[in-house]
Amino acid sequence: MGSDNARHAETLLRAAANCAGAYRAWAGGVGMPSRLWDDLSCGDLALPVNLPPNNATLLSPSAPANFEEVLERIAEFFAGRPGGGYQIWSAWPTPDLTADGYLGWSCPCMIRDAGGEAPMPPPELEIVDARDERALGEAESVVNEVYGAGAPPGSMFRPESVSDTFRVWVGRVDGRPVSSATAYVGDGFVGLYAVATAAEARGRGYGEAVSWAATNFRPDLPATLQASPMGRPVYERMGYRTVAQFTVWERDRR
Repeated sequence: MGSDNARHAETLLRAAANCAGAYRAWAGGVGMPSRLWDDLSCGDLALPVNLPPNNATLLSPSAPANFEEVLERIAEFFAGRPGGGYQIWSAWPTPDLTADGYLGWSCPCMIRDAGGEAPMPPPELEIVDARDERALGEAESVVNEVYGAGAPPGSMFRPESVSDTFRVWVGRVDGRPVSSATAYVGDGFVGLYAVATAAEARGRGYGEAVSWAATNFRPDLPATLQASPMGRPVYERMGYRTVAQFTVWERDRR
């Protein structure tokens, strides 16, 4: 039992570190700031709305023990730049921040073992490993539409964003972008982020197909993600399982 608990604790530490690293890499790829402490990671895309890329992620279960000081560091990091609110993500329980003006909820942290074959994608769907301005702009347009990000062109994805550890895919039907997904490799995981499918294209397997492309970016590694209610059944079908709940708090910048 003790070894199982230790493995679970290590899995949560690495899943949180992957989440944190993804948002730092995302910010850095478009020339935006990030910062890393032992117990906290911040990355800021300065999106005009409150979405996860305006992100702070706790890296240690001990961080909530000194939460007021952690919150001050987070607020200081995000202060003085334009943009919408920011989100704080924690794989461990935190104090209730409602009285301090935060809105809170939770979402499942999911893990998938390495390996496995992806099903054939829908034949009409072209999946592109996005590396140039056109394909990255298409992925950005899907994310903007689905999440209402309101990001100016080139502020989320640029060719210099793409690396051996950060990748973007876009799905096209008849030349039109309909789905996208992002993968980040770090801390022993390939992490899936910003999976999106245009509303009129849902229910046809496009989101699952690009999610498989991201999952199999490094088929030798297990995969992790934080699932929305809409996406969770899709990920469960792909073999992802819930191992914990991420606590999420959001608020406006100072």
